[in-house]
Amino acid sequence: MIDPGHEITSSTLDSSSSKCPVCGSCVQMHTNQDNIPYFGDILEVSIFCCCGFKFADTIILSQKEPLRHCKRVCSEGDLWARVVRSTSGTIRIPEWGVDIEPGPASEAYITNVEGVIERIQGVVGMARRWSETDEERDKADALLCTMQEARDGKPDFTIVIEDPQGNSAVIGEGVEVTKLTDEEAQELPSGVYVIQK
Repeated sequence: MIDPGHEITSSTLDSSSSKCPVCGSCVQMHTNQDNIPYFGDILEVSIFCCCGFKFADTIILSQKEPLRHCKRVCSEGDLWARVVRSTSGTIRIPEWGVDIEPGPASEAYITNVEGVIERIQGVVGMARRWSETDEERDKADALLCTMQEARDGKPDFTIVIEDPQGNSAVIGEGVEVTKLTDEEAQELPSGVYVIQK
C-alpha cells in the first residue's frame, strides 16, 4: 500500500504483440515505467490474450548496496514499523524459525511488521491444513499461537531483512542497518533466475 501523500509518476514505454503461449493467438504486451516511493524506478509488464491468458510482472530497475536491516520487536508500537520488501528481499524471524526467501514468483510489497506476521500466518495455516501428522499440526498450532500473541500486543522477536540488491528495508526507530559482505550477498537468493542455452 502506497502512502497517499506520495506522488507516483508513470509513462508508457512500449506496446507490442506476440504469440500467446496458451492458444497461439496474438497477445497485447504493454510496458510501463513508474517511480514508486521506497522502490524507485520500476518497469511494469502486462500481457493479455483474448483466450483469457494474463501475465503481469514488476521489475525494480535500481540496485543499491547489499544491506541487512534488523529490528527488535518488543512493544505494540514496534508492530507499526514499515517493512519494504523487494522481489530480492529475504525476511527472517529467527526466534520462530521463519525464513521467507525470494523465488521466481516473488512479490514486492510495502506493509508493516504486523502485515508481515499476517502473511506468515496465512502460509502456516495452509501448511497446517496439509500436514499429515499430529506432530506437524502441533508445531503449526504453537507457531500460530505465538504469532497471534505478538499481534495482540505481546511481541518478543526480531525481524531481519537481507537484500543483495539493497531494495528492501525496515523503517522505524531502533533499526540496525549493516552492509552485507560480498560473500553474504552472494549466498542470498535474489529471486532472479537466468536460463542459459
